Amino acid sequence: MRTISPAPNLLLVGGPKCGTTSLLLWLRKHPEIYHPWARHNIDVVESGFLLGGITDLPFEPSRPRGTFLVSHETDMDYYRNEKFVIDKSPQHLYSDRALSMVAELMPDAKVVITIRNPYDLFVSYHFMQLNKTMYYQTSMNELIGQLNDINWAPTVDDYQTWAFVSYPRYSKRVISWIQKLGEERVRVIPLDSMVENPRKVLESLALWIGVDPNAMPGDLGVQNPRGAFPQSKFHRFLRSPPNWIFKLSHILLPSRHLRKVLLDPIRRIGWRHVPAVKPEISPEDRKLICEKLSEDIEFFENLEKYIPASTIIR
Repeated sequence: MRTISPAPNLLLVGGPKCGTTSLLLWLRKHPEIYHPWARHNIDVVESGFLLGGITDLPFEPSRPRGTFLVSHETDMDYYRNEKFVIDKSPQHLYSDRALSMVAELMPDAKVVITIRNPYDLFVSYHFMQLNKTMYYQTSMNELIGQLNDINWAPTVDDYQTWAFVSYPRYSKRVISWIQKLGEERVRVIPLDSMVENPRKVLESLALWIGVDPNAMPGDLGVQNPRGAFPQSKFHRFLRSPPNWIFKLSHILLPSRHLRKVLLDPIRRIGWRHVPAVKPEISPEDRKLICEKLSEDIEFFENLEKYIPASTIIR
């Protein structure tokens, strides 16, 4: 078994679709922050390193509980004793196992939680699943029907709906992380603060973790914007080649490393996002979604009522 030292100690734990991608790409440019997955062949990876093994929750609609999860391979060859090793895993926020590990085994780790309006999170997550994944094809109307059938109550055995009900309902999870780790180890950042004044957010984070705020990057472009996979036959072929292509590649290129070097750049063309239209949600559906998420919308709109002001970065 491989060991990695040091373990990540700056953890972006979520939530999903709340700006963790942009935050990771900004922070890992700081000279005192190292990202072990920065040179992976995917631009941004979610390691899920605290969830590795058999999963106890259905973190995606295509991954039921009991899925075997293996983290992407780390690259510590370029590590030069930076103060922080950063990780982005937005599913960690919802995992009791992840929280217990950080509390009990990672006493020096700092945790960053990003959140947004739960209604927007719900819509954005569905849009991502529908347009940026290969196997999810449930429309918004169909999803709302499924959720009505279960009275919007998440169950871990219903992997097709669990994430949609659980991810926007993050209030109790945020409170649990703060209570278990303490105020000094956790910061909560509303997405609108990152959009309106990203430099102020980065400066606040730098002062909190004790690195030079002047060394934060100047290029603060938004990452992971709304988009969709291109749907031409060519692009679909690149995303999901027939089995005979894989067999032929193994014959012509026996080395796995050589296959990755030569073929991965070609396949990535099929995964490049193209602009997509913002989904239309009927007023009736919007009202229903907001009613079902009302407790967490109240939490988001009045953070200082529920968590210590010292933990909030605006």
